[in-house]
Amino acid sequence: MPSTGFIRRLAWGLSALAVAWAGLILAAPMLGSAASPAPGGAYASAAVYWVGSLVCHQRPERSFHLAGARLPVCARCTGLYLSGALGVIVGTWRGLRGRAVPWSRWRLLLAAASVPTAATLAAEWLWPSTESGLARAAAAVPLGLAAGVLLAEFAGFRGRLHGCEATRRRA
Repeated sequence: MPSTGFIRRLAWGLSALAVAWAGLILAAPMLGSAASPAPGGAYASAAVYWVGSLVCHQRPERSFHLAGARLPVCARCTGLYLSGALGVIVGTWRGLRGRAVPWSRWRLLLAAASVPTAATLAAEWLWPSTESGLARAAAAVPLGLAAGVLLAEFAGFRGRLHGCEATRRRA
């Protein structure tokens, strides 16, 4: 069984990675510009765009632009990652204060949080090019927040699966 110190470091490490990825999404266009004074900035920017290409279509017309360049992920993914980073921070903070959401509620919370994203996705399929990037990003915020809090819950092992305690006692 992992120690409490290890679990807390894992939770904070996850928070740091989520915040770092969110920051890199916003910093990549500036790091890759010719005006960037950062040594190796172009390589770091290229790496972020490459990782972004693994998880996102990166279509320019569906992406936000910063400093004259497209972000490494589309508007929906930007909303998911930025709100997910915030959710991890909130979930870690809540968990360290002993305020975890019971596991029995997570399915309902995630289903409800995914409704706005699913609605914009369905609208795009039915009426192409009707949703703005801002609408896509805003619709992704509830799902990102919920997923981030859930990740923090997993990292801290603070939730309880229904019947888990009884099963452990019988073993």
